[in-house]
Amino acid sequence: MRKKFISIFLSAILTASCLFTGAQPAEAGTQKKNAQSTSPYTDITYTHADVFDGLNIYNGIDVSKYNKTVDWEKVKAAGIEFVFVRVGYRGYGISGTLAADVCFESHVTGALAAGLKVGLYYYTEAINTEEAIEEAQYCIEKAKDYNITLPIVYDYETTTVNGTKTGRKYNAKLSKAAATKNCQAFCDTIQNAGYTPMIYANKYDLSTLIDGAALGQSYKIWLANYTSKTTYTGAYEFWQYSEKGSVDGISGNVDCNYWYTDETLSENPDAVSISTAKAASVPAAVYTGKNITPAPKLTLNGKELISGTDYTLSYSNNLNIGTASIKITGKGNYKGSKSISFKILPKKVTSFKKKSASKSIKLTWAANPQADGYQIWRKSTYNEETHAKVKTIKPGSKTTWTNTKLENDREYYYAIRAYKKVDNKNYFSSYTYLTASTLPGSKKAIIGKKTKLYTNPSVKGESLATIPKSTKVTYLGRTYVTDENIVHHIKYTVDGHTYSGYIPSTIKLTF
Repeated sequence: MRKKFISIFLSAILTASCLFTGAQPAEAGTQKKNAQSTSPYTDITYTHADVFDGLNIYNGIDVSKYNKTVDWEKVKAAGIEFVFVRVGYRGYGISGTLAADVCFESHVTGALAAGLKVGLYYYTEAINTEEAIEEAQYCIEKAKDYNITLPIVYDYETTTVNGTKTGRKYNAKLSKAAATKNCQAFCDTIQNAGYTPMIYANKYDLSTLIDGAALGQSYKIWLANYTSKTTYTGAYEFWQYSEKGSVDGISGNVDCNYWYTDETLSENPDAVSISTAKAASVPAAVYTGKNITPAPKLTLNGKELISGTDYTLSYSNNLNIGTASIKITGKGNYKGSKSISFKILPKKVTSFKKKSASKSIKLTWAANPQADGYQIWRKSTYNEETHAKVKTIKPGSKTTWTNTKLENDREYYYAIRAYKKVDNKNYFSSYTYLTASTLPGSKKAIIGKKTKLYTNPSVKGESLATIPKSTKVTYLGRTYVTDENIVHHIKYTVDGHTYSGYIPSTIKLTF
């Protein structure tokens, strides 16, 4: 349910109704703190409040005459577990005529036949408790012929026509206390008839038009707040998180709802456990400052399962550096759940630079705000397979280190990575590499004889260019391929193109 936008034509009749609000299919699963789930009906990831830690979560839809044609079997197959059906509304004109939703019977019978749990909602324009009770009695009379197991809802929102607020409630300028009493009168009447009452309102109205905090202590609340993470702090059991869902079996958009409950909905008795399914490994991700929601492929007995149809995904601890969790919950023909994890690593170090001296190299880099510190690794010969750790920069703002007591005129190979300690475990970024030499600036040199310039310091294989004798080049330093095998690292410019490569150390250079 959203604020009603009613045509000028209908406004003349003064009995126009609210626009529909639908909800979305249900994904069940025990939630953890900061748990998230990606709705297959909006393709958006939603964060669930910590207060629902340990509860099951299901999705549902709510419908009215604005969802005229619904294939309920397809809706059920799409994963919908529950639905709220509009039973009727009160016209927003002066007379305030009670009106039935013309699709009420077909929606209720279709949803029940498909095996969905069903609740009802009534769009109110009551301006006093007597009218609120009248609306409740209307709902009770309609509900008695059906198996209504979810709450009967008092839909409290302001009618809007062509962008202008109007309606009996609005024009009556009800006080917050008076509007709250109407909610109480409706709910008490529903409760006395043996049904569960609930109040629907958006985040703003729960704080401004009615006393949502007080009502939430006595009745269930259905919160409307179209966002990926609600900041509403009052009590609620249902959350309408979007008005633009897409569910198979319903044409057009439909509102999406989450239901948080310790109740376990009945499963398909023939459902197969998903606990033995094989999930594709999830590679480590890099911290982005946003929730990371990978979607690994899942196979069971050689069959690839379909996300949203055969299972749903929910996430926890997937924002910050550390180990994140993905919970895979079976649905439809599959039941049970399994969890897999993946790592979130610090960002790679950037702006890794050097400043050379004759026997030292100063390294600098850009600070990583998420890092606790940095590790610097080095190798002294080109062919060494691994770097050796030479320095750990412990927590602090230091982003520079000078490597001293080095050999003059020699290239060294550095690697740096950031680390973050979480739960006594270090998480490392990927490496950033840098080659530096103990040569303060480059030198101009003249080649003693004709030679080939090689890409690789092995000075074998394909060459970059042939350098004539007496050609001027830029000397970058000595490259130790091994401790015994040394070559010259130079730059050679010809025809406007500069090549960087290697020549044998047997080639004489004159500086």
